Formats: sequence, structure tokens, C-alpha cells
Amino acid sequence: MTTEIERLRSWLAGLHEVPVIIDDDIDLIESGLVTSLQFVSMVMEIERLHGSRLEPGVITIEKMRTLRAIDAAVFRSRTELTL
Repeated sequence: MTTEIERLRSWLAGLHEVPVIIDDDIDLIESGLVTSLQFVSMVMEIERLHGSRLEPGVITIEKMRTLRAIDAAVFRSRTELTL
């Protein structure tokens, strides 16, 4: 079963014409993997994968900077709530 982060990683890779490696701790913004316009699309994709809109406090640059941060702020927090 593919995790949400793996699906997001694949979606991000699809934004680029040449193959890119996106590890969990790479800064998506500083590395140029995500532009300011793509950031908005990325948030929409995260919401789609999450299955609902994100609370405004979740959508911060720091919480969206790396795949690890996104996983902790969005996907793991949802899993922890259901346990």
C-alpha cells in the first residue's frame, strides 16, 4: 500500500521534466523543487490526499517545507487522532 507521502513525492516528481530525487528532508522551497505557484497546487494536492481541507494553522511554510514536516503536520497527526 502506498502512503500519502509516497504519493505526494510522486506528484512532486511529476512537476519536473527531468528525474528528481526527493528525500524526506530536502527543503522543497529552497531547493527549487516547488515554486511559489506550485506551492499552492501542492497544498491542494495534500488536501486531496488527506481527504479534507487543512486547518489554516497547518498551512505554514515551516510545516510544508519538507516531506517529513508535511507527514508530521498532516498525515501522522490524523493517524494519531484515530488511535
